[in-house]
Amino acid sequence: EPYTDQQKRWQLLRRGRYLEFNLLSDRGVKFGLSPDAIDRVMVSAPPLVAWEYGSPDPPPGSDEARLLDVLRHPRDWIDLDDDT
Repeated sequence: EPYTDQQKRWQLLRRGRYLEFNLLSDRGVKFGLSPDAIDRVMVSAPPLVAWEYGSPDPPPGSDEARLLDVLRHPRDWIDLDDDT
């Protein structure tokens, strides 16, 4: 079944956040950040991305809302502090 306009918008916003992470937060990119490196990051980006300032959260109960909940509250799959 085809994707809705809302789902396509969500995908573009997630792609924008991915690129934002690569440019601002990824240590490997920041370490070698130069004008040339920025071009390489932009070239490796998906062909279409979007940014919106203060974009609203998705509707409660939607697939997108469930994804955000997982990302905002990650599970500790391996308890490395457990001394047993």
